[in-house]
Amino acid sequence: MQIRYAVAGMPIQHSLSPILAVLTANHLKQAGLEVEVEQINLLESDNVTSPMAWAWVNKNSDIEVHNPLYGDPSTAAAHSRLHRVSSAVLSKVKTADSDHVPHGETLFHDSIERIKTRRGENESWISLTSPLKHLLSTRSGVYPVDSSLENGAVNQLRWDGNNWFCAGTDGHGLVSLARHFGADFELEGVDSPLLCMIGGGGAARSCAAAWSDAGGSIWSMGGRRPLDKRGSWFEKLISGDRVVDHIGTRIFIDFDAEPGVPADIRTADSDLQIQSSYNSQEVGSVVEHSKSGIQLDGRWLLTAQHLEAWARIFSPEAAHLLPGLGLTMTRLLAMESALMND
Repeated sequence: MQIRYAVAGMPIQHSLSPILAVLTANHLKQAGLEVEVEQINLLESDNVTSPMAWAWVNKNSDIEVHNPLYGDPSTAAAHSRLHRVSSAVLSKVKTADSDHVPHGETLFHDSIERIKTRRGENESWISLTSPLKHLLSTRSGVYPVDSSLENGAVNQLRWDGNNWFCAGTDGHGLVSLARHFGADFELEGVDSPLLCMIGGGGAARSCAAAWSDAGGSIWSMGGRRPLDKRGSWFEKLISGDRVVDHIGTRIFIDFDAEPGVPADIRTADSDLQIQSSYNSQEVGSVVEHSKSGIQLDGRWLLTAQHLEAWARIFSPEAAHLLPGLGLTMTRLLAMESALMND
């Protein structure tokens, strides 16, 4: 299967998704899956029709977008470099850094129905970022594999040559990440994991839906856009005056952070603080422990939702072959470092 992969949105030049796409595809190739990422593009756009048109036309984007680490991935030189460095990282990094698997490895097939997916010989996959996640609707002629269309929270598209399919994996990624760092969704009531969330855009709605489905509670803390109170998460919302009585694990995330410019978040009121953004030019510690809790770099959320995309829409029949979250994070950091020194 030949894959054309793109990341679309605005801004887009900071994205590390192409690195994750190459790492994941090459891992699956080593596991025996016939998948080849033959083209990668960064598509800067504020409308969703442009990237969808890209999927129908077998050519590169006319607009070059450069990432500081890997350049313009649509060029042959940058594309070849990504695959070369990825192969070197995969051969070298076989296990996860111990700090990246605090409670053991997280895999992405236990809750996925391994269905046979109709495949085209050539497919186009697109990861959507802001401001595109809410632009598709139930009238768009796209087949959803989840509730992302009705929630205005689509961040993954797959074109198989005949039909469009979509999914929203931001929320599933957040739930998987919270579990990875110890959140127990088997607990109920005031003991359940509490998501303290700023924002109400596509990513926030996706996370509210997945969090409530998993059994967690949500405190919507406002933001530039309020979280819709009519969503499937309504019954899991709690008011600010009830938060003080909630004793479950608290996770804080601010979805209003500017893409590519993560803000420092340190609050004693949460056990786990997750950045919703990251700086692709900085490779440092992605897990920090302090008196105010554990702070996670935005790469964690990106990596978790990317693996969920492979498991839920890109290649669900091969979800059992996907690398774990901790291993993928370790490889991502290794590849960033290798690209900087290449």
